[in-house]
Order: sequence, then C-alpha cells, then structure tokens
Amino acid sequence: MSRYELKPVDPSVSCAVAGWERTFGTFFAQVWLTTNDNEDDAPDHDLGCDFREITEAKVIIDMLSEYAEIPDGLVDTLNADAAREGMCEVPAAVQIMSGYAPAPIDWDNFEPPF
Repeated sequence: MSRYELKPVDPSVSCAVAGWERTFGTFFAQVWLTTNDNEDDAPDHDLGCDFREITEAKVIIDMLSEYAEIPDGLVDTLNADAAREGMCEVPAAVQIMSGYAPAPIDWDNFEPPF
C-alpha cells in the first residue's frame, strides 16, 4: 500500500491523502474536513474503498484537486506504486462477500499427493 499526504488548498480541509491499495486493487483518495467530529475518524470524502473501484490514478487526482495541491508527477508515482505492488487476485474479504467457496473434495476419487 502507498499513501501520500497532500497539502490542503483551503483551511476547511485538515487532511487529504492519495494512494494505492494492493489488497483491493484500487487507487484511493480520502479527505478530512476541519469540521469532522466523527468519533471513528472516518473521512468526510473518500473514493476507492471497494474492490477494484478505481483503476486509473487520474480519477482520484481529479477528485482531490478540489481539496489539495497535486504535486507534479503524482499520477506517475501512483501508477508506479500499482505496477510495483500489484494486486491480490482474490482477497479473502471478497471471497467471503461473494460467497466464494472452493469445489467440494470428492473423497472417493481423491489421489493423495504422497
């Protein structure tokens, strides 16, 4: 996972971050406003919090540009992070959420590997 904290463009923004989340195979962006009083510290705005939700870094940059200064080359950096880290093909959480279950073993025709 990569995570970059960005400089807010407005005093109403306390924090803005962008990154790559390998587990979900998505780019993500999160923004916290100074008026945030959420007990769980959840962001006020977030994008890319679901399995393969955002597959192009430019999408989160477009969203974040309203809240933070975007450094030159951030899209390239995020794309490099994604290429270097890759993604989990089928994260355990997705298997559970989608009801994935492996095929049952046919014990009558099972060939032991030893």
